[in-house]
Amino acid sequence: MSDARSGYTSSMVPSERVTELFADDVLVVSAHVTDVALAAITPREAELVARAVDKRKREFATARALAKAALARFGLHDYELLNAQDRSPIWPAHITGSISHCDTRAVVAVGDRATVGTIGIDVEHRDELKRELWKTVFLREEVDALDAQFAHDVRGRMALALFSAKEALYKAQYPRSTQFMGFHELRVEMIAESATRGRLECEFQNDVGPFAKGFVAHGRYRLDAFPAGEVITAVRIEP
Repeated sequence: MSDARSGYTSSMVPSERVTELFADDVLVVSAHVTDVALAAITPREAELVARAVDKRKREFATARALAKAALARFGLHDYELLNAQDRSPIWPAHITGSISHCDTRAVVAVGDRATVGTIGIDVEHRDELKRELWKTVFLREEVDALDAQFAHDVRGRMALALFSAKEALYKAQYPRSTQFMGFHELRVEMIAESATRGRLECEFQNDVGPFAKGFVAHGRYRLDAFPAGEVITAVRIEP
């Protein structure tokens, strides 16, 4: 089931708005990964992935085309979204933004930084996160919570959402800290509201830049946003 609504388009890449991840002051748009997007980016943007494989180029171009369409709704037309030396996107100074893509789909979120703060999104297209990987990314209490909260047949998929939430939080915190943050430096609690949606509470386990140990950022997850079943998570850190 999907309630993504059509109508957000760039000149070449049809897109749709994704709801129920942030409040209405953040625009989230999504599109299927497509070759067509390769013609929608600038030469300098294309140079950023010049040595990448074709799959990576398609994903990158689709996300950049989406970003252009989203920024145009904020009055920023044909904005060239390049990367800083650390490879993070250089958004306009007054904009907060986040990009994610997988083999099937790209997603972009943008908002006004002064009122929104910083944001992170992540999209994943896998059936589950294999249990043998859990200890690499999860704390012991997170593993215990997955086992206690979710039935065996959905546990791997919920683990994928938990992994995705950590990725989204990293993107939300990085513009403020500019510091690397390991998976075990964050504890995420998933609060299910239904079988496919819920809230996230992301608690820092150590000091990271301006964020003190114990700081909690909030977010949401959805397993039902897209027909192909991609998992998407979103985290927001208020100004």
